[in-house]
Amino acid sequence: MENREKLELRIEQLRARMYHAIEGNSNYDKVIEISQELDTLLNELENLEKSR
Repeated sequence: MENREKLELRIEQLRARMYHAIEGNSNYDKVIEISQELDTLLNELENLEKSR
């Protein structure tokens, strides 16, 4: 699996984790933490796309 595919898989897994945290009424700080991780991965994907 190439780097982009791995990154997309990690993004989807983290999105699912965030949705579960929201639905499970996790504390706000946990949801923010996951959201920030997701933002980082999305930025990595964007940078990867720009470098092509």
